[in-house]
Amino acid sequence: MFETPEYLSPSSISTYRDCPMKFKFSRIDRIVEPPTWQTHLGTFVHEVLEHFYQLDGDARTLESVKSTATERWTAGEWEAKVNELEKKLGTITEFKKSAFECMTNLWKIEDPQQTELIGMEYELFTDVEGVRMKGFVDRFLFDDDGKIIISDYKTGAIPNPRFKSEDEKYFQLLAYALMFESADQEETSKLQLLYLKHSANHEISVTPVKLAIARGVIVETKEAIDQACATENFACNKTKLCDWCFHKPYCPAHQ
Repeated sequence: MFETPEYLSPSSISTYRDCPMKFKFSRIDRIVEPPTWQTHLGTFVHEVLEHFYQLDGDARTLESVKSTATERWTAGEWEAKVNELEKKLGTITEFKKSAFECMTNLWKIEDPQQTELIGMEYELFTDVEGVRMKGFVDRFLFDDDGKIIISDYKTGAIPNPRFKSEDEKYFQLLAYALMFESADQEETSKLQLLYLKHSANHEISVTPVKLAIARGVIVETKEAIDQACATENFACNKTKLCDWCFHKPYCPAHQ
């Protein structure tokens, strides 16, 4: 019998729904995946924008995001981190160019000088229908009615609807909306996925039906995880996506 995790995160629930065995490798066996070019790119851009939005509104310019990026690049020793990657998709210059394009594309999505964020990298730790949940919200702000707008930066490609439905795409943000409701009694009005690489803002309104579906997914997934831990039986969801999975070399489905 495996010990069940102390808490779940919206991302770990998504992982289990994608592939229970992958969840086991990461959350039960605690096998840490090494960083990749894509994850480093996302982390660096998130870090820069977090510091950038701490500037006063009138100071948020293209020049200041460039200087913030330069400061964070040095402070975070990012050149060494990128050089240490086992698989590189380009040069340091190309990494910087991709990251800076994502940052400057923000101006095609919103006006940073007029966007006042209430929280960034905001930690939520609460129960949703008896399920202990923990997560970090990229950013949130209030709309004119005092309700929350939750936003998530994406530096990768927009998911192909053939592989990820709209419900799956927004599940993690809906889970955060439920967590805000549970922890702070705050209502969420809108969810935004900010695809910086493509200068696109995909957003949906939050409805009671969408929240109810997400609530059901959380409860059902927790029950499935408890059952899998009790029986030590984690299924392998074998798909074409396995070719990109770090765990494929030792996954039972590929032996």
